[in-house]
Amino acid sequence: MSSVVRTLQRWLRPLECTPLHPQWLVLRQRRRTAAWVVAHARGTLIDVGCGNGRLRGELPSSVWYIGVDYPATVALGYVGAADIHADAASLPIASGSADVVTLLDVLEHLSDPALAAAESARILRRGGTCLAHVPFLYPLHDEPYDYQRWTRHGLERLFESNGFIVKEIQETTHPVESAASLVAIALAGVSACAIENRRASILLVPLLIPLVLLSNLFGWLLGAMLPAPRFMPFSYLVVAEKRAK
Repeated sequence: MSSVVRTLQRWLRPLECTPLHPQWLVLRQRRRTAAWVVAHARGTLIDVGCGNGRLRGELPSSVWYIGVDYPATVALGYVGAADIHADAASLPIASGSADVVTLLDVLEHLSDPALAAAESARILRRGGTCLAHVPFLYPLHDEPYDYQRWTRHGLERLFESNGFIVKEIQETTHPVESAASLVAIALAGVSACAIENRRASILLVPLLIPLVLLSNLFGWLLGAMLPAPRFMPFSYLVVAEKRAK
């Protein structure tokens, strides 16, 4: 990640809750995902790929939270909130010891996600739950550790082949919101590129800022007014239960 992008991210952080932020629609979904996890949380929860550990402060005190992350991922700029540093495919956690495992924005970063799904099943108690969030339409991120995207059909196959019964798969965001979010992120990305490379196109950057706002508002308003077909979500939420042997 370039210094220009880091600087822009820092400047934009106070605007995260407003449509002026290029990822406003994405961040709205992140908050909904956190609430979804809280609704399913219980007992011992293992947060695989915990990143900055956002979930820790969201969960009730009755839930024992354990954050797990991979050292190479932490090195990308996360604050290092993990309680355990380990590979998702080989967790130093006893079999049948967890009630819930979360894989939030993790599976796309694994070279062999099936191993991580099987390992999640191993550490769960019988009837335990795996909660996963995976992007479907989202730019490359945390490179070079970004390997794949899934459809609902691929997710069903992934979990059912590795010890789970898929109880629910939800599409997130309206297709128009997904498209609008990509436009806003693309506008921000090309603006950062123009600034970093000091091209003549830098003169267009002030014109692109209001387009980010318009794109976000357009997607949000139309998403609230129109029917929501399932063919183009931003991401998927998966609830999978460990299969009894």
